Amino acid sequence: MKSISFLLKVVFVWITLFGSLHTSCAQNALMKELNLDGEIYYFRGEKFSGIGFLKNSKGKFIAECSFKKGKRHGTRICYNSRGRILSKDKFKKGRGRFKTYYPNGHIKNEGILNNNTKEGLWKYYDQRGGIKAKEFWSINSVGTLIWEKYFNKLGVIETEIIYENGKIKEEKFYDESGELFKTNTY
Repeated sequence: MKSISFLLKVVFVWITLFGSLHTSCAQNALMKELNLDGEIYYFRGEKFSGIGFLKNSKGKFIAECSFKKGKRHGTRICYNSRGRILSKDKFKKGRGRFKTYYPNGHIKNEGILNNNTKEGLWKYYDQRGGIKAKEFWSINSVGTLIWEKYFNKLGVIETEIIYENGKIKEEKFYDESGELFKTNTY
């Protein structure tokens, strides 16, 4: 009788351990197999934990992204068709710094993504590394652009656009030396 009781306990512990390991194991999936519902990615009805892979139309892998409990968490790497890194990002609970690169290795743009939405300061560069534009996205109001600034090839400001409630509130125009010469208010 004791041996049967002991055997049942062992089987119960084994099933409990195996079941919890099975459900918590990370998986791999193609991104097209994942379903995005709000801010959470699902795979076969469960919050996805593992690595999602993206293929181009020719079947080559062009991106890999780590997920934990349905949110981007860990490293995301995007490649061109020749395997060169275009972007490399780190995420924690869906929030992370996003960067893309030109083929020469210079940064093309950078900023914060929070659940696939731009947040805070974003910068855009030319192929030589000079600043082309900056924009600021609201941290409190998801997907709301606050302002944009555009720069000439020398990095001097040319235009500034300020938004309020998603509409242009004010445009400022600058001369070649960066001096304000015209303002339009709406």
